[in-house]
This record gives sequence, structure tokens and C-alpha cells, in this order.
Amino acid sequence: MANAITVQNIYKNFGTVEALKGVSVDVAEGEKVVVIGPSGSGKSVLIRCINGLEVPDTGTIIVDGMDLSDRKVNARALARDVAMVFQSYNLYPHKTVLENVTLAPIKVLKIPREDAERTGRAYLERVGLVDKISKYPDQLSGGQQQRVAIARALNMHPKIMLLDEPTSALDPEMVQEVLDVIKSLAETNMTIVMVTHEMGLAREAADKVVFMESGQVIAQGTPHFIFDESGNERIKSFLSKIL
Repeated sequence: MANAITVQNIYKNFGTVEALKGVSVDVAEGEKVVVIGPSGSGKSVLIRCINGLEVPDTGTIIVDGMDLSDRKVNARALARDVAMVFQSYNLYPHKTVLENVTLAPIKVLKIPREDAERTGRAYLERVGLVDKISKYPDQLSGGQQQRVAIARALNMHPKIMLLDEPTSALDPEMVQEVLDVIKSLAETNMTIVMVTHEMGLAREAADKVVFMESGQVIAQGTPHFIFDESGNERIKSFLSKIL
């Protein structure tokens, strides 16, 4: 199976901070990859590099056949193929739920408004919020806002979905509703890369788990391998504190 994402030996420094130190990860088409590890290990920097939001100092990233180091890379094509869900929901406060979900398809993909609204409603129904289409973000709970953000990403019809700690800003009682939506996404053929501290989700929904620490990939493998068989003392120590 072809790779949707190839990350080869990337380094990224912020001043004197070495955020990524020779990271390599392959993600096959349709694969669900969950990146775990302690805070400050470079997980979010990696996912931002895959989305073109950060540029590695050295190394290669190829996403859906596009070499992100090529100055001629088509930013619009990247935006069309790769959608990202952030920790903070980044919804437009002055626009309704439906407007938030349809704005990018109309503006970026040039999809006719009625088509964008039709698919937007379908995705809002999928995340359980079709009854909130005329509400504004401040009328929703945090969990509902994050589900709107997921519907917005889905309405770009991406080949690849990136999620950067999508539940970390939520109150504990709101986490499950977002996890349920992500689990349902994991049952599709979409390629997904997610950074999360939700180990249950990593165990249930991932095809591959990548453990990072200090800007490096320490281990990667199936959830069963990482959680039960790796024998790596650092991973065991991390999991003993978080599980």
C-alpha cells in the first residue's frame, strides 16, 4: 500500500530548543496513527510540520505525493487534501455553526454554497449537532464546539485528517462525546494522524502508535506492541503515570 505521508529524518529548532531531532514516520493510505509521549516531546511540532504550518530545518516530508520542501508546492492542493483539528476550536464567533462549517469549502474549494451546506448538514448530523446549525459558538459547550470543528474539517472532504490533542482543552465530562466522533472516523478509510493523551483511544482506534520523547521517535508499532510488549522502560514509566 502506498504511503499517504512520508516523514524522513526531519529536524526542527526554535532558537536553542531542539524540537525535532531526526524524526522519521511513514503513514500508509487509510492508516490510523496515534502519536503519544510526554509534554514537550515534539508531537505537536511534528503534526504541524505535516500540515505545512511549520517548516523543518532539514529532512523531507511528502504528503499525498507533494514534497513540502518544494517551493512550488501547491498550498491550495495541500489545504484541499489535508484537514486539521486543533486543541482550540478556532471557530468564527460571529458566524453560525453552519456558516463555520461551510466557509472554507466555499472560499477555498469553490464549492457552490448549496452543495457545501448540504454536505455540511450531513457532517453536523454525523457529529450529532444538526439541531445546532443556527447557533453561534458561544451558545455551545466546549465539546460541541470541538465537534463542529471536526465537522468543518470533514466538510473539506480531505484525504488526510490531522488532530492535535483534540480533547485536551475540554472539561472531562465533555471528552467522551468528542472521542466517540473520532472513533467513528477511525472506522472509515480516511488517513488519520492524531496526537493525544487519551490512551484508551490510542489502544482502540490506532493501527500504529508512535511514542515520542525529547524530539525523537523512541518506538512505534501496533497498540498491542506499544502498550503490552515493547519492554521499553521509558514507555512503561510513561504509561504507568498516565493510565
